Amino acid sequence: MPAWPHQLFIDGAWCDSQSGRTWSVTNPATGNELANVALADAADVDRAVIAARRAFDEGEWPRMDPLHRGRLLFRLAERIRENLSDLAMTDTLNVGKPIRDTQGFDVPCAADLFESYAGLPDKISGKCFGTLPDNVTLQIREPMGVIAAIVPWNFPLTNAAIKLAPILACGNTVVLKPSEVSPLSALMLAQLASDVGFPPGVINVIHGTGQEAGAALVKHPGIDKITFTGRHQTGAQMLEAAKSGMKGVMLELGGKTPSIVFPDAPIDNVVNGVITGIFYNLGQVCVAGSRLLIHESQHDDLLERIVAKARSLRQGDPTDPNMQLGCLATPGHCETVRKCVEKAEKEGARCIATGIRPVDSADCFYPPTVFDRVTPGMTVAREEVFGPVLSVMSYRDEADAIRIANDCEFGLMANIWTSDGTCALRVARQIRAGRITINGGGALRANVPVFGYKLSGIGAELGFEETVHEYCSSKAILYSLSTEKSPWPE
Repeated sequence: MPAWPHQLFIDGAWCDSQSGRTWSVTNPATGNELANVALADAADVDRAVIAARRAFDEGEWPRMDPLHRGRLLFRLAERIRENLSDLAMTDTLNVGKPIRDTQGFDVPCAADLFESYAGLPDKISGKCFGTLPDNVTLQIREPMGVIAAIVPWNFPLTNAAIKLAPILACGNTVVLKPSEVSPLSALMLAQLASDVGFPPGVINVIHGTGQEAGAALVKHPGIDKITFTGRHQTGAQMLEAAKSGMKGVMLELGGKTPSIVFPDAPIDNVVNGVITGIFYNLGQVCVAGSRLLIHESQHDDLLERIVAKARSLRQGDPTDPNMQLGCLATPGHCETVRKCVEKAEKEGARCIATGIRPVDSADCFYPPTVFDRVTPGMTVAREEVFGPVLSVMSYRDEADAIRIANDCEFGLMANIWTSDGTCALRVARQIRAGRITINGGGALRANVPVFGYKLSGIGAELGFEETVHEYCSSKAILYSLSTEKSPWPE
């Protein structure tokens, strides 16, 4: 069992919450307590923001040689790799993710993100405008300030890295609030950063509820920008809170990803891609491929293959490397998924596949579920379930597929399956989503930005040029070369 910090990390030191309150962190697969962690309130938020503010306004981090800043990020990446087993087991125990996934993707991806952004600090550059003989105008980019980073529970360590790596590369300081459900790996990350030499106050990690700590953080006058990943309803609250102080906002919100399968698509690849897209991490992924659009000519055959594959998935103890599926993150979320399934049935969708919970399993285990005869107006086709629930719809032709895919308030991602490259690009241009994959192409990479259309967000997550735009301030300097000036109004 890894050793977990149980305090708040503020100004380079561990400390209890001022109220003395704690929060029980549990294992959703067993219901057993993992740790009691200090619970932050507004007073603790204030301490963390003051520390980050001081580190930015007076400290060395934003003024540090960019190459040295990059070296610290690289060292942090290496320490993450050195602690892969403990970090992977932590997230597996904390949110029920299979150990094969936390070891194979989550922790390596977090390390890769820090390593990739380690090369950015000395590449941030400005511009020179115009060729006037008596004037030079410069645009320079500077670190923005103190960033409030709020992340969800579905990928605890990876989500923290997605926020911290670009924020820190640009020279900012940060107050990170992980989900109250899954704070353990974020606290471990803070310790690793301290071990490799990050100055005090650059990274602060507070654990608290959204209603208390989160609200206090986004409203704090010492915050320059809010970056948030989570539900679109909470994102709307972030926009409201940002009005105080006119803070910047970057939001990566929900999704309802359509997967359009054309008749000429490679069928075996489609089956594997669809199964991965919706059942990986039990659908607790913002880009989960929850809407499957099948041409009416191949509906029965493809659906039969997908159901057979779904029923073959092994679900059980997340710490068992043979298990492909673990459990949902909390009993409350499991109940939400159950209600979504019940509503789909009441609205007329036909449940054609659902599994049996593992013997002696806790309430958080939920089986892969497939609905057929779903129509675009049904709740299960419009709202983010965030669970292992696939909604299957039929379409007549290309135009009909595009119409159904766009008939949704979200626009985070879409998948296209076809052997016709021209068709793929033609459809991709018409889909209202910020990220399009063709035949399963593309993985999470630091250099590829994540955009959101409609309710799926504002701004860009990741990317290099996009990171500089999101987390640096620009300043124009107008330098006159003229030695003589005519006084106004002459």
